[in-house]
Amino acid sequence: MTEKFEIHMHSNYSDGEFSPTKLVDIARHNGVSILSLTDHDTFSGIPEFIDAGEKAGLIVFPGIEMTVKYGDLQLHVLGYFKDLASIRSELWDRVETMKAQREERMRTMIDKLNGVVPDRFQGQITFENVQKAAEGVLARPHLAREMVRLGIVKHTGEAFEKYLVQYNVQRENIHVDDALKLMRESGGVPVIAHPGERTYALHRPDKGIGFDDIPPRLEELKAMGLMGLEAIYPYHEKTGKVGYFLKLAEDHDMIATGSRDFHGFNTHQTPDLLGTTKMEPAFLERFRQAWG
Repeated sequence: MTEKFEIHMHSNYSDGEFSPTKLVDIARHNGVSILSLTDHDTFSGIPEFIDAGEKAGLIVFPGIEMTVKYGDLQLHVLGYFKDLASIRSELWDRVETMKAQREERMRTMIDKLNGVVPDRFQGQITFENVQKAAEGVLARPHLAREMVRLGIVKHTGEAFEKYLVQYNVQRENIHVDDALKLMRESGGVPVIAHPGERTYALHRPDKGIGFDDIPPRLEELKAMGLMGLEAIYPYHEKTGKVGYFLKLAEDHDMIATGSRDFHGFNTHQTPDLLGTTKMEPAFLERFRQAWG
């Protein structure tokens, strides 16, 4: 029987619904035995996650999903580490800097929104109240929930549709080669997340970047330290591109991974979806080889 896994998931320390401990409980209930927590730009939930996972007898290891700059693209890079002790202070400190940048971005976005929401709500969105909804880094879903609480919108989807896409504030992200270097120095395995997705992706037809343009970019990223490609992913399945990305990983001698990118209600995912990726966890042995 194939071991079930989920190595791309988010807790309430970034933009997920559940605590790290609850994610472990869901995994146990779903028969999942291999787990990594990959919150956006923070390691804050990792100690709780590792403690809960080890007590549950699961195979658990630290992860992160970093937003990086690559040319005129913004990408998400997953990093997987042997254990908490292997994450060097240089990487940890840089991630904390990114957390502060997210807070600055949130303050700017709140200022913009307070000027465009209906008159009776202007000035009611505060940084302090948005921050209460977040255990770790601040993200747009936390702002969306505060807008629902205030009655500005009826649900978080409406917040994104009416405000949070149009009035989003881009921040200056770490360059991809710096992120890859920091991950590799901590013995980590860097993997490009959802390379065929619509926004944080290597495939960006809106920027004139088609599938034929991905291989040379992948070779460039590999030379910088990239080791893997998240080939099996819900959007790749929807668009029929899983086979393409699996072959791409094989052709470039990269580790192929897969996930549900589990968040919970923020992406309309019910708990039963965690760990349902149809894939053998062959990546784990290659991770262990890299970790040494």
